[in-house]
Amino acid sequence: MKVLNMHEIRQKQEDPLNLRSLPLVMPEEDGWPPIESALRQQNRRGRLWKGVGGTLAVAATLVLALALLLGQRFESPATDTPEIVAAPVVQEVESAPLMAPTLESLIAMSQQLEGRVRLYREQMGDLNSNALVYQVELQDLIVQVDEELSMDPGSRELWGQRVNLLLDVTQLYESSLRRDYQQMASL
Repeated sequence: MKVLNMHEIRQKQEDPLNLRSLPLVMPEEDGWPPIESALRQQNRRGRLWKGVGGTLAVAATLVLALALLLGQRFESPATDTPEIVAAPVVQEVESAPLMAPTLESLIAMSQQLEGRVRLYREQMGDLNSNALVYQVELQDLIVQVDEELSMDPGSRELWGQRVNLLLDVTQLYESSLRRDYQQMASL
């Protein structure tokens, strides 16, 4: 009797739920193959969309680079290093108001500043992320002014706004150059 009890105790330890006593039943159909094929098909679709997205991104980058290169080739600045020509300072009696710049001088200054910005971009490359955010915002404002100028090309006020915005963009690049120079000098 003691042997039987020991045998039962050992059996309960090895199979506490008494699963060995259950009859063996074979499943009617294996459910894994349809699940596996659905997962593989889903993975293929995911890889396909990633590949298509990557290809489109590369194509868009190439189109943008090509457009920028072709745009720079056809726009030939008068000089390699554009300089800003300041309007002559008129000093008369202190009570006399300052003369407003002419439309032609504002347009010329705008062109010179555009050339300078283009030169900075070619020589420096990308700005740091903080300055880049400001540059993008300034470029958006310049585009808005350009749209208004397309409707009223003779507006001195709009040309003045455009010059001021371009001056802000050049200041971003110049401050970035100064910061880079100071970092290099401190090494």
